[in-house]
Amino acid sequence: MANKKTSIKDKKISKQSIFRRFGKYFLILFLVLGQVFVAYSIVNKNYDAIYDYTQSLVPVEHGKAELNEIIINPANTNGQRYLLVQLSLELDSIEDQAVIEEHRSKIRNNIIKYLSAKTVTELQGIKDKEDLRVELIQIINDAIDSRSVRNLYYSKYVMQ
Repeated sequence: MANKKTSIKDKKISKQSIFRRFGKYFLILFLVLGQVFVAYSIVNKNYDAIYDYTQSLVPVEHGKAELNEIIINPANTNGQRYLLVQLSLELDSIEDQAVIEEHRSKIRNNIIKYLSAKTVTELQGIKDKEDLRVELIQIINDAIDSRSVRNLYYSKYVMQ
């Protein structure tokens, strides 16, 4: 009789240990499947917004253009001083390179007119160069009748 009671207890303990052993795996599986379902529901509901956001993270290719060296005599120097400047342009898109190439002569002419009207003191100094950079972007954008130039860099800037 004692053997029967112990064998019944052993069977109960073995059933409990089997449940405990496999029960935690079923619980983990249930939680993972629940999370998958919730994630799928969220993504499915907001797919367009998520797609637009991820596409905005992809860098857009910007165009680049180089303007040849421009040499001018600043105002009121009687030809004794000169400014040599070469500009690099960062454009909104690669297609804008053709627009810059098409208007290259007009852009050069407008830049030469603008820089020739400036005095030596207006062309020197870090703050003046930065202000000049912003004004040159505006001049170029006006020459091509669009806002294609994103940024302008001085490849060369020599005042003699």
